[in-house]
Amino acid sequence: MSFTETGLIVSEILKFLPYLIPVVIIEYGLLIFAIVQVAKNEVRYMPKWGWILIIIFVNIIGPIVFLLIGKKRDGE
Repeated sequence: MSFTETGLIVSEILKFLPYLIPVVIIEYGLLIFAIVQVAKNEVRYMPKWGWILIIIFVNIIGPIVFLLIGKKRDGE
């Protein structure tokens, strides 16, 4: 790979950077929010450490799954 090809690849990546930054911010915000919710609340279907592993390693989908089905609601 020559220097000009590398420069073209870098310039293509930099074009998408403004779109990737909000996605990364949302991902980490959701991850932190879900981990705090695991620590504060009771959980369903598996132990808290299991939910934390899913939240951390399954990226955007893990926190959403926890918030939808793993967190116990007030009336439960």
